[in-house]
Amino acid sequence: VGLVTLNRPDQLNAFTVQMLQELMDVFRGMERDPEVRAIIITGAGKAICGGEDFRARAESEVVIAPTPPPASNPYGYGANSNYNPTYANPYNPGPASNTVEPSPSYSPLNPGPPPSASSRTEEAPPNTSPYDSPFGNSGPAAAPVVPQPFASPQPVAASAPQQVNVPRQMRMADQVRQLYNPFIKQIRTIEKPVIAAVNGVAAGTGLGLALACDIRYASDRARFLEVAVRVGLLPGGGNTFFLPRLIGVSKALELAFSGDEVTAPEAERLGLVSKVISGDKLIEQSRALALRLAKGPTRAIGLTKSLVYRGANLNLEQSLDLEAQLTDDATRTEDYKEGLRAFLEKRPPNYQGK
Repeated sequence: VGLVTLNRPDQLNAFTVQMLQELMDVFRGMERDPEVRAIIITGAGKAICGGEDFRARAESEVVIAPTPPPASNPYGYGANSNYNPTYANPYNPGPASNTVEPSPSYSPLNPGPPPSASSRTEEAPPNTSPYDSPFGNSGPAAAPVVPQPFASPQPVAASAPQQVNVPRQMRMADQVRQLYNPFIKQIRTIEKPVIAAVNGVAAGTGLGLALACDIRYASDRARFLEVAVRVGLLPGGGNTFFLPRLIGVSKALELAFSGDEVTAPEAERLGLVSKVISGDKLIEQSRALALRLAKGPTRAIGLTKSLVYRGANLNLEQSLDLEAQLTDDATRTEDYKEGLRAFLEKRPPNYQGK
């Protein structure tokens, strides 16, 4: 029995690029090793896997601009000051001030003839401020402020693509295609039984890891969550494939939309796990099952695994045809011949996985 333990307990065993690469290497080695007849995957600490390490991704992708101090605002207002705009009276051009004096010849209380055109088009003094006041000169130049709400933006060509730099992290699509997808397929296609011993939290792509396994035993402290919606993403790790097939479309969408957790007893009721076990007995009972399978005809077990997973996407006629083909493959194995001999000799078979 090969035992694989994810070992970043302080981060709930959240995936990193290095972890995923190491996991694929480990599974490739176990697939080629004839001494490994069954595999258990579990996690150290309080989780089997908390999904991707989004802290590292957030730190590399999110840039939070510092808030400028209120004193640098040339308009005299900011987050920590009273609203006190400064601009010139549009009907009485002159130096900007905080007090707007209405024109004697035009007042809302004493309407009169509007000011002449020449008074409205009188050239204002040069404005040395980096900001253009909507009504004239806003005063002496002030220190630049970031962001500049009234600065004229530089023209950008409509066809210019927006470049997004993600330092120290693979782009999401590349990471999914190069790491997550191959690993999930690796678990599903390896011709050896894979058991998930879910010791605690299985979230996001960590849930996908557990659901990709052939059999799931869960600790009574285990929790299952599809958390992508909490950070504005869609489910990964194959969860949109696995969940509807295990618990139905409606319940799968409820979990994906809400991000709510499922406790171990509820997971067993829904069919997400085969059995719930006391936490201190989880590895012991998972190992007992793995040993039992490892002593069995693992070539036939591997072909059965392939038939079930491939048949799920076939119609009945195609599935029956595949069944006939893989059954014929099984008759060519040494385990099949040993099974027949043991049956005739009325003794337990000694399967070698060949």
